[in-house]
Amino acid sequence: MLHKSAIKRHSIRESSGGDGGRPTTIRCRCVLEFVVAVFVDDSNFAVAVVYISILVTVVIFIICRCGTCNVMPYTNNRHGSHSSKRHGRGTSRRQALALLGAGAAAGLAGCAGGGNGDDDDDPGADLSDVELYDADGNRIEPTIIYDSGDGTAEDIASECQRNLEQIGVDLQLDARPEVLGEDFHSEPLDDADPDEFEWRAGRNAGPPDQTRTVYDWDLLHGIGANAYPRTPYDTRVFWRADDPLNAYGYVPEEDLAGLYEEFDDVTDEQERQAIWDEISAALTHELPANFMYSSYDFEGFLQDINTEPEFYEYGYTPGTINRYRGEQEVGGDFVRLDATPLSEPFLPEQDDNNSAMRTDLLTDASYAIDGDNEIVPLHIDIEDAGDSQVWVCTLRDNLEFGTDADGNAYGQMTAEDWVFQLEYVHGVADDAADLWDEEFPPSEALGNYEVVENVEQTGELEFQLELVEPDPAFSLRPVIWGEQILPQELFEEYAPDAEALRESTEVTEFTWTGNLGPYTFDDWVAGASGSFTATRNEDYYMREHTADSNVQVMDDAWADAPYFETYQFDVEDERSTRLERFRAGEGDRMLLPSDNVAEFEQDHDDIRVEDQQSPYVNFLFFNQRSNGSPICRERDGREAMARVIDKETITDDILRERAQPVHSNQPPWSEWYDEDVATEYGVDITEEDIVQARELLEENETFVLEEA
Repeated sequence: MLHKSAIKRHSIRESSGGDGGRPTTIRCRCVLEFVVAVFVDDSNFAVAVVYISILVTVVIFIICRCGTCNVMPYTNNRHGSHSSKRHGRGTSRRQALALLGAGAAAGLAGCAGGGNGDDDDDPGADLSDVELYDADGNRIEPTIIYDSGDGTAEDIASECQRNLEQIGVDLQLDARPEVLGEDFHSEPLDDADPDEFEWRAGRNAGPPDQTRTVYDWDLLHGIGANAYPRTPYDTRVFWRADDPLNAYGYVPEEDLAGLYEEFDDVTDEQERQAIWDEISAALTHELPANFMYSSYDFEGFLQDINTEPEFYEYGYTPGTINRYRGEQEVGGDFVRLDATPLSEPFLPEQDDNNSAMRTDLLTDASYAIDGDNEIVPLHIDIEDAGDSQVWVCTLRDNLEFGTDADGNAYGQMTAEDWVFQLEYVHGVADDAADLWDEEFPPSEALGNYEVVENVEQTGELEFQLELVEPDPAFSLRPVIWGEQILPQELFEEYAPDAEALRESTEVTEFTWTGNLGPYTFDDWVAGASGSFTATRNEDYYMREHTADSNVQVMDDAWADAPYFETYQFDVEDERSTRLERFRAGEGDRMLLPSDNVAEFEQDHDDIRVEDQQSPYVNFLFFNQRSNGSPICRERDGREAMARVIDKETITDDILRERAQPVHSNQPPWSEWYDEDVATEYGVDITEEDIVQARELLEENETFVLEEA
């Protein structure tokens, strides 16, 4: 299967990980077992006393955090009745430890996470405990949501909770089944009039003061954002107020839209780098999200499953011809264990990588881009007409759609189908919205196609795109790259009813895909333990392009592709269960959590670990809409949090040094990454960083910081 970041324009994906169990539980149980063992030998009585004090500390800590005190760190207070005011405060972790002395505190530090038990590891050890309130006396208790099946995500959220205690923030933890689903959407307030909004599209319901997130959250961990290292201009979709992906309500103070356009207009590389540095500096100043870390993807394969030599690289590697068991011949089944189900079967509105991995089995895309930035034609080839403003696209001559729900064939894919979808679904035509009963055409790519002035059919299998202005890099941008076309007849059958189209049998059962992809749809079981199954497409178009082609002759290996009879995504949201199944040989491939990579590299001879460059940067999103916590809506609050959230503990300890902190929206291996430009937060944290974070809050009239 192709690495979707290499061939798709999709901007976001749910981060990998799973349920490995909280390490604190394991460590505390070990302490108890050791105490019991020590008691057997009276000569170790003194040692036993030390460990008993540790155990008592743990018990008191649990009571303070979960029993008699008012603070409830693992409860989402927005969905219950708990509320903390200045009276009736609970006992903080540091206060509980202070009551028992430094020896017990050192013992507990290993259990609580973050450090090796040495007080020197806590940069705030000598500072007094504080509690943060808003101007009305309400305790600042933001909620962080994360993937419920991801133990690594829980550990990261717990580390954030521990870090934010140092600035008086009582972070609530809320595990969610799918953070990339409805949670990452917004909606108008009940008394708002969306018709009067300045903007509204996709996950972005409109101006933040008139909208809210669909689910109440303040911080969100678990979504990786595509950095588009080839064309960083395309990261603008995250940082403009009106972009469809802006679910979190960020409105830039800096003219980021203008800077992005300026970056795109100039051709001198030094000038472009200087402008990009301005963008990076602005983002790390305004902090619409906390840029957390970048990592490789570690994929586990059964030893008899082939992977291509270029699998490591960022770029298209044709898994369709390189994925087989043993010899390169057709046969057998392939099972991919995964954590996240298909969420969007309607391709024009698909913006997540998890859904794309399934539907890419059923239909190839326009073209792919390899590791050398060369075009690999799939459904079409694309060429610059000569001035970089007009681009000519040529379809392969044997692309056949499938049928409607009644079995009536749609016929051959032609340039007319492409022109219709680009004009009336992706909004190139001025009157595109008039075709639909919704405010906007049903597309997540409306913003991408703003650069296209006109699209025109110039032959049965040829059309051309005229851009607003010349762009030599257009073919590398996530515009028509990665595009997948549905039949014009299908759109016309359901228009203007966009919702009926989304829910139609043709869309949800993929009857329209014909010979367009290596597999055909077989079955889709929704849910956290569901599956998506496809069977080998006997009519796959690419087999006819190995000897002769109207576009490009392909490698002989395509003549028999694909090489499995069935391909299944088997979804299991609990990481512990998913890992156990992979150990037992119930899957052929699985994306490995970072803290399990070493195990599979060393202890399982039947499994091979392959690493792959990932263009995704993991963000900690801040909700800046009306239902967001004041500490997320205020820039000073976001900076205060960024100053104390310990990225190094997250990357080195929780992610086992298989990730590295980042400070901008580019991975460290990108040519656009410059660590000297962006402000660094969350590394080498000192007492002074915590003091400065507290001062930011004290000097902001929104907050009241009090000693506990």
